[in-house]
Amino acid sequence: MLGLVSSSSTLVATDAFKVILPIGIGFASAAFLTMKIVTPNTDKSIQMASLRAGDSTHDDEYTDDQDEFLARCEEEYGPVFNILLLNKTLTVVSGRLIREVFMNEDFSASDAIDEFTGMRAFMHSMIKSNKDVDNRIIHEVVRDNISPNLPTFTPTIVEQLEIQLEKCLGKCEEKLIENPLTSVLQEMIAGAMANVFVGPEVAKSRKVINTFITCTADFGKVLGNSFRRKSAWRTFTTRTKYRTSLLNPMEKHIHVLVEATTPVILERRRLEAEAVAAGQDYIRPNDILQRLLDNFDKYNFVDQEDVCGHLLLLVLASVHTTSDTSTNLLYYLAAFPQYQDQLYAEQQEVLDGQQREREELRKKRLEAGEEVGEDLDPAHDRDLTAAAIKKMVHMDSFVREIFRYRTERLTLTHRARRDVTLSNGMVLYKGNNAIINMKSAHQSPDQGEDVAEFRPWRFVGKPKAATKAGSDFLPFGMGRHACPGRFLAIQQLKTVGVLMISKYSKIQIQDPSKTNKVLRSRIGEPIVTGLIFTSRQ
Repeated sequence: MLGLVSSSSTLVATDAFKVILPIGIGFASAAFLTMKIVTPNTDKSIQMASLRAGDSTHDDEYTDDQDEFLARCEEEYGPVFNILLLNKTLTVVSGRLIREVFMNEDFSASDAIDEFTGMRAFMHSMIKSNKDVDNRIIHEVVRDNISPNLPTFTPTIVEQLEIQLEKCLGKCEEKLIENPLTSVLQEMIAGAMANVFVGPEVAKSRKVINTFITCTADFGKVLGNSFRRKSAWRTFTTRTKYRTSLLNPMEKHIHVLVEATTPVILERRRLEAEAVAAGQDYIRPNDILQRLLDNFDKYNFVDQEDVCGHLLLLVLASVHTTSDTSTNLLYYLAAFPQYQDQLYAEQQEVLDGQQREREELRKKRLEAGEEVGEDLDPAHDRDLTAAAIKKMVHMDSFVREIFRYRTERLTLTHRARRDVTLSNGMVLYKGNNAIINMKSAHQSPDQGEDVAEFRPWRFVGKPKAATKAGSDFLPFGMGRHACPGRFLAIQQLKTVGVLMISKYSKIQIQDPSKTNKVLRSRIGEPIVTGLIFTSRQ
């Protein structure tokens, strides 16, 4: 640990030869890779869905009406069938068989993502350790350091979201925000996450906030729209770019974090040394940077650049998707204004109850002749705590229903690492890609009535929290590979929703004719109309 800052804190560019060589190899092999990626699966045990007249793939039929296309295929072929989509032969897995894909270690989601996008080279370009393809360090970091400490992080998250909301939007009457994602929500989420991940000393740097936002944009460029036609050439160029220092834009982001964290780490060490010398306990800062430093050897980090690279992976896993989904949350609030009053009433009821509880505790302490204490300062009676947000069950149901209703119908592809026989006897051979039919889970009768409709109170009074992953709710996966960051993501989403409802009496879609397109937008797609905000008086 003592040598952390001094070991490699500068970024050295690779020489030109390392750039030219992979590009030359790429031109020689591009034709072969392209031919390989479009070669149909010859598996005869799983039927290929018929093509619509005049179509050479299923792309257009799927895009025209996802639900109608999948309903046709399920009726004709059952829960497992092949389709030609995104320049790939994909095996659609539906219903109860979905669980077998998620729970079988012979399927790999990361292998599938890498095949489609070259994502692994992008991720590995940021770190020096833990590059094994099945490494779970980020999973462990989130599970051990973020999720169990959400109650202590919540005040910081709420405070930063409020600060950024006031800066970006403030009090207004019928104020048009043409792009809420870039104008408001990226700043809110990036500001909150910077304070949690690297602490307030580092987060005050505008360069750091910009890095949190722009590295996410770079991530989006690599990932691309999750449903557009893929090509081997695009995957190859992505891998080449991120394996080559001169072409890799992530280098600058790591440099920003190294530069910003170095004086902070040195100062923390100085304060710790002083405390030890004085025989006192060092009060450790409550952020993920400190936790990574404290567990430097446990996580097998190499140096400070490596720590900062892993921090960037956390940023990518949180800021990109949370900013996008928060944006969509606002459009759902605008599209269904009839529910805003009930959400606001729920907030007030929960905060009223919290205030009464704290008043009772103050009274009891005074009656017992005890000091009231800072923990019961009346100024914080109506703070948005983790416990208060958890009690807002209508907001939780609203968020879960957005995921259920909006989620892409075919997604979460898994690549078979070896031959796998499903319980219905069908075989997916090594190298086959299984894609999950989310419609069969999210629009099944098990979800209740009117599954094709948006019903925001669908889960109120049921043991179906927005964080509860399972075979009936798949946005975060399931099993041991379920996203451990979902607790942080949902907490932030609900907090954004609560703040917006509490501060704005009216949120409207600029062009109501585009409402349906907005509600079904895919992650990463540009929003086609703005939002109009009016403050509460």
